[in-house]
Amino acid sequence: MSTRYEQVVAAIKRQLQTGQIKPGGKLPSIRETAVCYACGKNTAIRAMQELECHFRSNNLKFFYTVPRYHNPLGTSLSQEQKRKIARLAEKYDVYVVEDDYLADMEIKRKEDPLYSFDSSGHTVYLKSFSKIMLPGLRLATAVLPEALLETFRLFKASCDSSTATMSQAALEIYLSCGMYDRHAAHVRHIYHERMRALRQACERYLPESCGYSVSESGIFLHVTFPADFPLDDLVHSLKQQKILVTPSERCFLRTFPRVNGIRLSIIRTDETQIVRGIRLIAEGVHALLQKQALRQERVIDWI
Repeated sequence: MSTRYEQVVAAIKRQLQTGQIKPGGKLPSIRETAVCYACGKNTAIRAMQELECHFRSNNLKFFYTVPRYHNPLGTSLSQEQKRKIARLAEKYDVYVVEDDYLADMEIKRKEDPLYSFDSSGHTVYLKSFSKIMLPGLRLATAVLPEALLETFRLFKASCDSSTATMSQAALEIYLSCGMYDRHAAHVRHIYHERMRALRQACERYLPESCGYSVSESGIFLHVTFPADFPLDDLVHSLKQQKILVTPSERCFLRTFPRVNGIRLSIIRTDETQIVRGIRLIAEGVHALLQKQALRQERVIDWI
């Protein structure tokens, strides 16, 4: 079984390589790492040192990150973490691709994107309109360093020649008349309330052996369990009760260390369903933990 230090390093590397760093490239402060991963400061220091060494010594073409409400972790980068990433990008001459597709769900007005901390032209900022307006719209915006503009235009033209004019016109009207802002505010309120219900349900029902950190908004939550917890049994039991969860290992490459956890999504739920779902998850966890304890009690050591 891996040590806590190795688990933290592996988790942060996953965020680096999958674009979450929750995340997650994010290089969190020592204090934030310790809090986020429920580990001591010495463990966080060791993990951060190895992470920067990895960042410095590898020939990276670019560094992909989801700065807020990461999938599957549900975590967000702090302002200090964004500053550190911007400084590292400049220091090691690495481009950062910031996929801020849930930016409109942010409830804190001062939570600026990583792009705002980039003074050296190393950040490609991406933002989607689909999550708030209409998934079928398939419209997004890209803010690029000047050095990449011509190359981007060529590749964009080779993919689809041009973006649908009607979709762009519809979005322009939606933006200019204020409907987009009003709808975005409505969506932020809905998901803020859902996450609040999720946090309260987790605090009320989940056992202490479960690890989780609920954001103030977003659509995902990552729940972890002890390394020897029979996760497959829990997933199967929940499915029979029409509670669908995603094992964490499905969200990462097979070469990554296994994380014994599940991803929860609240995008198709309401507050009542959230509370019921967490209660059933907790009941399943308690039942399996009791079964584990009973098996251990029955073991007879003849040695």
